Amino acid sequence: MSKLIYYVAATMDGYIATEDHGLGWLEAFTLGDDATPYDEFYQGIGAAIMGAGTYEWIMKNTSGDWPYQDIPSFILSSRNISIPPGISAVVTHTSTNDIAAEARAAAKGKNVWMIGGGKTAASFADAGELQQLFITTIPIFLGSGIRVLPVNKPIHVTSDKRRFLRSGAIETIMDIKW
Repeated sequence: MSKLIYYVAATMDGYIATEDHGLGWLEAFTLGDDATPYDEFYQGIGAAIMGAGTYEWIMKNTSGDWPYQDIPSFILSSRNISIPPGISAVVTHTSTNDIAAEARAAAKGKNVWMIGGGKTAASFADAGELQQLFITTIPIFLGSGIRVLPVNKPIHVTSDKRRFLRSGAIETIMDIKW
């Protein structure tokens, strides 16, 4: 069965972006060649889920070049968001359980990437739909910003794998215990 995986980079103090949604701290950091290659992770992905803010950030910062052309994407929003032609994405505001089921079906046996943001990922965790966290912790403290997973209830995890990278970053894969 497909897993819903929240694959994200975060600071040591648990933020995925600055308060103004900036990622300069991440863009200035070099992971190194011992990090898990993005392509290796992406090969196991069959669908993506993201919040409207994440979708808009991607569109603004990739010059409209949609990086997920080969997989269906589900964008959570109660607003009317324009999706350019040629992008395999739908805007939805149904329940997290329904969206998770649709994304798993669309993934056709592959995993579903919970791209973000933190509140969106937390809503799926709170609903019991998130199975795994793949967090790359970058050795920087921001002090404030957008939290990595602001859940409304305790989420218990078990560490599946942890790798300390030469760059000082830490890759941690955790399974959520339900």
